[in-house]
Amino acid sequence: MLRTSIAFLGVILLLAIGAAVPLKADELPMRKTGFWEEKISRDGRPEDMIVHECVDEETEKKLGLTGQLEKAKCGKIAVQRTANGYVVDRVCSIVPPRNPLARHSDITGSFDSAYTDKTTNRGIDGGIFLETVEARWLGACPADWKPGEREVPGRPGVKTNEFH
Repeated sequence: MLRTSIAFLGVILLLAIGAAVPLKADELPMRKTGFWEEKISRDGRPEDMIVHECVDEETEKKLGLTGQLEKAKCGKIAVQRTANGYVVDRVCSIVPPRNPLARHSDITGSFDSAYTDKTTNRGIDGGIFLETVEARWLGACPADWKPGEREVPGRPGVKTNEFH
């Protein structure tokens, strides 16, 4: 009887401690360090946009899908792991700041090799547009690329760096 009572108290104590410790929200994994190609298609755009980007852990923390820059624009970002990948919901401020944009993303694949991000964007005016990003890892960054650099679409050889 004493053993049963002690065991029962132990279970109650563990449940109480577990309830007091908040569960960590799901997070998106960081993309693998290296050179990534993103093919971006959007409703109403006549052709896809191809972007090349060199990433490392530091730039992912700042510029990644749920990095510091995205958090600054969108405030709270809700990430949920699903059986096939991740769902990300956020409300972001766009120019002008009075126009919030609700974004719902379904992301599948691997952040080590290739993933697809299908995002539904809803404006306060009721407008909806769909955007799909098909990203794939191409290998190590070329020698003349620094982490954070992106090639400007439509202007091959012109790079920007939002990080440095």
